[in-house]
Amino acid sequence: MAYHRGCLVVDQVQPESDAMLGSRSRFATFGELFAGVLRSVGVAAAVGEIPGEYCPGEFSVHGSFPASNPKTQIKLVGTAQRVVAGAWLFSSAIVVQNSAPLREALIDTYRELGLEWDPQTAGAAEDLQPGLTVETVEAAVLEAYGL
Repeated sequence: MAYHRGCLVVDQVQPESDAMLGSRSRFATFGELFAGVLRSVGVAAAVGEIPGEYCPGEFSVHGSFPASNPKTQIKLVGTAQRVVAGAWLFSSAIVVQNSAPLREALIDTYRELGLEWDPQTAGAAEDLQPGLTVETVEAAVLEAYGL
């Protein structure tokens, strides 16, 4: 996942004796957590794969434009996890502002890899909630974590 200053990256590391066992449920749990964070700051966010998205996944966090907009859904959070003996890392990159440079990087990368995707699916939370800042989303994440 590419990111820049308009993104908020949240990494959680946790010891777990059988870290592989809960890998699928972590995608679901964190997807719902971050969709809830975005909803709390006014973004119409949900969990689920959207057609043509980059790095597609069942638990992608996406946002929706009003029905009158022909570009109706954009991916807002990219997630990944790593599992090692005795622990896991779950990393989430929330695209809050300025999706254009990320979209350009993805266009170049997918072209070089020969993969199909729809660049219209790459966006930022501010596309759906103008004026939204990284600091506002960060505060919502901290609140969701009880910090």
